[in-house]
Amino acid sequence: MKTNNIHRILVYTHNSIGLGHIFRTLAVITGIRRWRPDIDFMVLSGTSVPHILMRKGIEVVKLPGIKKAIDETGAPLKPRYLRNVSVDDILDFRQTVIREAFVFFKPEVVMVEHYLSGLSGEITPLFTKKIACKGTPEAFALVHLSRGIMGVDSNQVKDADHPCPISSFPEPYDFRYVFDDPVPNDSDGTQPNSRVRYLGRIAENSIEDLTGKETVLSRFRLPEKPIILIYLSRHGDIAGLSKSLMSAVETADINRIFQTIMVVDPYLDPIIIEDIKADIRFRHVRFLPFFYPLIDLIHASEIFICRAGYNIINEILLTDAKALIIPEHHPSGEQEERVRRLPLNNISVLTEEDVLTSPPTSVLLALIDRKKTSLGLNFDKYAIGKKIIDDLEAWILYPDLCPVDSF
Repeated sequence: MKTNNIHRILVYTHNSIGLGHIFRTLAVITGIRRWRPDIDFMVLSGTSVPHILMRKGIEVVKLPGIKKAIDETGAPLKPRYLRNVSVDDILDFRQTVIREAFVFFKPEVVMVEHYLSGLSGEITPLFTKKIACKGTPEAFALVHLSRGIMGVDSNQVKDADHPCPISSFPEPYDFRYVFDDPVPNDSDGTQPNSRVRYLGRIAENSIEDLTGKETVLSRFRLPEKPIILIYLSRHGDIAGLSKSLMSAVETADINRIFQTIMVVDPYLDPIIIEDIKADIRFRHVRFLPFFYPLIDLIHASEIFICRAGYNIINEILLTDAKALIIPEHHPSGEQEERVRRLPLNNISVLTEEDVLTSPPTSVLLALIDRKKTSLGLNFDKYAIGKKIIDDLEAWILYPDLCPVDSF
């Protein structure tokens, strides 16, 4: 007889480079595990950091990596590491692995992070299985996990990553969770329905998890000086942005009081890194490789200069950090839209063009002088995990009932 307990959850997250997807996936899994430590999770991912999950005792099936060549016309997909295998063959193999993992694992729940139909539609065979299994003992719940903003409802596919639009299927998802707050009159025209549930922001760390400043300084052997922390990811003119920022630091003579720490993205071109390090403006800068969790160093810093990715923004808000945010420009406008929705109490925003045109000396000085505002935010992954597992176990008992949005 079927019980209301879920024993196996299969999670798909497509990424092979970006770190945010895997940390968001980890937050969801650990949020659920608080309430159901007996559940087995298996993650299918092209992530380049599978050890992040494995350290938490989460089984990972590593898919061959694929990257988007954003600097080339049309931003085509290419193999991440394999040089003598076509991207089409890799995608076919990934789809085979996904299909066979499902057959082997026999999950009661399948979670899909980010792309509704997977990278290049690679999870669409699971939609077929979902329809075929309805009403049978093999029926499983299908769940979508979205970071929000441009990702709530992307049924109408317009780019090469999605040759098989989800709209070609009946609505396959039982629940579509959005880790953001609902926005009235959302600019993309999406209207919440019974399957879409806004759960608020999620973060892998809570306020209680953060390390104290003294411990952080000791860990990295840093002097007792206020920190200006810079992390600009890997897209755009990183060298130009970095040099302009350091010109501002030098012009304001900030080095007398502050120490500057620059965290280097693991995928930043080594030639760019060497170019930056050779510049005299960086002679006082301490370079650190990307590490986890970055939020501890953000919490210990006086000023944080960064992009507007989902995870980074949440870490800024959690720590009440004073930050200069330079959104990455993408065709979707996602990062620009994200900063438009932020409380700007502790934040200044400049475009890439602003920073490249003129060193932001006055903006940096004004941010240093600004009094920090306590926002009192805490994005509770455990409360989110409880909501998700309660929904899913109710679905196990009553799968034919359409979910009712309780928000």
